[in-house]
Amino acid sequence: MEYAIELRHITKTFGSVVANHNVSLAVRKGEILSLLGENGSGKTTLMNMISGIYYPDSGEIFVGGQPVEIRSPKDAYALGIGMVHQHFKLIDVFTAVENIALVLDKHEKYDLKAIRAKAKAICEKYAFDIDLDQKVYEMSVSQKQTLEIVKMLYRGASILILDEPTACSRRRRPTGSLPC
Repeated sequence: MEYAIELRHITKTFGSVVANHNVSLAVRKGEILSLLGENGSGKTTLMNMISGIYYPDSGEIFVGGQPVEIRSPKDAYALGIGMVHQHFKLIDVFTAVENIALVLDKHEKYDLKAIRAKAKAICEKYAFDIDLDQKVYEMSVSQKQTLEIVKMLYRGASILILDEPTACSRRRRPTGSLPC
């Protein structure tokens, strides 16, 4: 069985704090996997290693069955890995298509008409309902997340990581309520 991505014995520490210890994980092509755990359990740290923000202290990462070193987000992009972060990386005063244009490589031509056409094709393929000319500050949280996904697909990601905040962090709890 070939996996889209596989982690073997991944460990990451920050000083004396162990964020991940001997974590192994395998995701098949086409599989959707959710990691659940309490805040501080190391989920985001693990995803940050796959996306090139952190580098593991030990262990191995395989993409498409091949061992890889992901030392930067650029390395992750080259391997077809894209991450949608908890805090969106969008410019509020730009339109959706202008935000998508920000992921262009330096050798790609800045042509909003061509960018819009490619983004529209992605939206149609995956049935995303997003107005490419809408300003980000006018979008709902759901629309912003969709835009982030379109950005990663535009860049060629075949492995998507969504680092989703917990329901507790998304809403304000009334004073005196129990924690989630």
